[in-house]
Amino acid sequence: MSGEAELAFAVLEQSPMAVAVVELDGQTITATNANFETLAPGTKAQGRSILEWIHADDHPLLRNLVGPTSGVSGREQKCEMRIGRRPDGPWRWMLVAATVLPENEAGARRRALFYFIDIHTQKSHELLESERARRWNYALVSSGLGVWDHDYRRQEYFYSQTWRAMRGYASTGATPFASTEQWLQLVHPDDRDFVAHAIERQKAGDLKYMNFEYRERHCDGHWIWIECRGDAVEYFPDNRPSRIIGTDQDVTDRKDAEALLAHTRQRLEMALTTSRIGVFEHDRATGTVYADARICEIYGFDDQPESFDIQRVFDLVHPEDLKRAAAGSAGLTPGGAPASSEFRIHRENDGSLRHIRHLVRLHIGEDGQETIVGINWDVTEEVRLRQDLVTAKQLAEARNFELDRAKSDIEYAALHDYLTALPNRRFLEDELERRVSIAAASDVNVGLLQIDIDDFKGINSAYGHGAGDRVLSHSAQTLLDLSKHNDFVARMGGDEFAMIISYDGGCDRLEQTAKRIQLELAKPVVLDDGRVRLSASIGIATLESEGAGGAAAMLRDSDHALKQAKSKGAGQIAFYTPGIRFSDAVDRKPSDRLMQAIDQSEFVPFYQPQYDAETLDIRGIETLARWRQADGSFSEPSSFIPLAQSLNIMNMIDASILSQALEDHRRWREDGLAPPRLSLNLSPHRLSDPALVPELQRTELPAGTLTFELLESIFLDQQDDVSAYNLKQIRRLGINIDVDDFGTGYTSITGLLKVAPNGLKIARELVMPLPRSYDQRAIVKSIVDIGKTLNIEVIAEGVETRQHARILTELGCDALQGYWLARPMPADAMETLLRRKMAEASA
Repeated sequence: MSGEAELAFAVLEQSPMAVAVVELDGQTITATNANFETLAPGTKAQGRSILEWIHADDHPLLRNLVGPTSGVSGREQKCEMRIGRRPDGPWRWMLVAATVLPENEAGARRRALFYFIDIHTQKSHELLESERARRWNYALVSSGLGVWDHDYRRQEYFYSQTWRAMRGYASTGATPFASTEQWLQLVHPDDRDFVAHAIERQKAGDLKYMNFEYRERHCDGHWIWIECRGDAVEYFPDNRPSRIIGTDQDVTDRKDAEALLAHTRQRLEMALTTSRIGVFEHDRATGTVYADARICEIYGFDDQPESFDIQRVFDLVHPEDLKRAAAGSAGLTPGGAPASSEFRIHRENDGSLRHIRHLVRLHIGEDGQETIVGINWDVTEEVRLRQDLVTAKQLAEARNFELDRAKSDIEYAALHDYLTALPNRRFLEDELERRVSIAAASDVNVGLLQIDIDDFKGINSAYGHGAGDRVLSHSAQTLLDLSKHNDFVARMGGDEFAMIISYDGGCDRLEQTAKRIQLELAKPVVLDDGRVRLSASIGIATLESEGAGGAAAMLRDSDHALKQAKSKGAGQIAFYTPGIRFSDAVDRKPSDRLMQAIDQSEFVPFYQPQYDAETLDIRGIETLARWRQADGSFSEPSSFIPLAQSLNIMNMIDASILSQALEDHRRWREDGLAPPRLSLNLSPHRLSDPALVPELQRTELPAGTLTFELLESIFLDQQDDVSAYNLKQIRRLGINIDVDDFGTGYTSITGLLKVAPNGLKIARELVMPLPRSYDQRAIVKSIVDIGKTLNIEVIAEGVETRQHARILTELGCDALQGYWLARPMPADAMETLLRRKMAEASA
């Protein structure tokens, strides 16, 4: 036996602990001392596996203790295990130490010397404390209490995970504050001074401040209510707390509920006070009524009795209502619905007739006694109000009838041309869509004729606008006379008309109708200063020629055909062919010239003042776009806007005009001219431009500087998401919204209320006929009345004569704009006008 083995056996015999030598390859016990044998009395240990004395869950610990990776020979390893006798113990916790014995002989088996130290009592206590701590921690987490520990002696501060979670902080890591002063910045400003004072009082040991509530900012920005409770557990020598431990609880829901309850109670108290409701109890058995002071006031009891007999009330009830008043209380049942009635009384003190509302319910007390609990309140004024409302309703219905009639007039005007009474372009588009839908389900063909009066501008120049209007009316009547019962005639605008024809067979009828139109229009038309003969260019498109293109394609193709006819000279007819469209696409010179004008900043703002209808003071300035030509002249918008819209570049022109106009307005303000607000037309494409609002925000406009005029006929009732968003943001920037050309489109009252404009601009087409048309005055008056009702400013444009101005002022328009007052002018002329007006005002 080697020296080490002898030493091991000596230890076995002399050690007061349980000791065993184990052969590691098979975990076989080769030697033990007497103490080890007591672990399992009556069991021979030698030759058995050491695993039989170790709890199954701890077997891995044994392997780690003496396994190949456990350490070098001769170095002691330790761990805690449960030791006993399998399979059911009893088990005791022991500290097990093992030392691998050196292998002095070649081929010797590896052995280890094990010591077993009984730690069962200490371990059981430790596990019990751990379980108690786990239960306490679970209770704290379940209760929602966040624990904090402030050790002022050691300057150590602890905050539990629940404390952090209720504030939205991470469960581990540093808090977002490094000192009490920094934390106080997270406290609600209204609570900050109080909390700082409470902390100081806590440190001083003041028990009154060991429990308080305050608001603290959550990490996501909202405020939470905290109920803080704390108590001192350690003290400095001078009896000041050196360590305070406490809990925080999120009581936001409770505080919100308390605030809601207080608010509800306050509202209820206010309601009872303002409604002057009286409360009473009626003892059915005795007939005694117990009432508050308000009941006495309602019935005119000057002696203010706290109780009285029910008959005293019945004596005051109007004879016609007495049966109804008594029946309500008589029919009450326990647990049933409350009974309500209304009756008249003559007050006891002054005899005045009052209307009383009565609400009662039957209550059964614990002693079985029946008590009627109820409330009364005086509804005399309410009854009178109901009577007044009936009268007001009758008046309102009469006014609504007038408003509906005005609305019908406006809607008719929105779908018809004011001059010729023909359907307008919008009506034409709807009708063409309908005809195309019908044609798709039948054998009927659809044709569209676009008719343009040749040299109409020449007639206006030579004979005046009045003569031009008569020519347009004559042309409209001629087309109506030539139309069949199922044809549809419309005025598209200006000197252009259209006719929809549904037909069977080939296109012969379309060509024959076009030639008849030309022949009838060629007949002399008598004007004030002579007679004129008209000629017309006609473009024709058919649904068959376009295939699946539909109504929109027919409108486009008939327009191409009309251009082809006009290119051949006056009085020509052209059918649409695909080659016509290709020819139009090839001719890009006007488009190129327009793009070049944008690049070279040739578009400049012109200004036309808007005048107060009563005082003729300037109250606004409309900004108009003009195209500066190489010779110094300026082109009207009609010469470039249609092409710009077709090229989708109106946004660029609008943006340039807006920028220049705002710069002029800024310069006038700096010069002390006090210019009124600017108004600019805003095209639908520009309104739906996502870049519009960011550009406006960069200008930093003073509120009230700018008004956008939006075409009524295009988008008041049809807005895409971008347009709706831009419209909302425009208002937030302090920019007003006016509806331009009101009365020429189709705007429902609902659509007008939805947009809620600041102003309505009555279209020039509605203003021009005013001197000679009383019907037109009625339509304009309806628009003015709607504006007044909705508190919307009404502006009339197209004021060409003094008579126009007088009529519009009498009709109630707020502002006027037109050639009689001032023509559009460049910036320098506008500045001169503003200076002159300022000088006149100060003179």
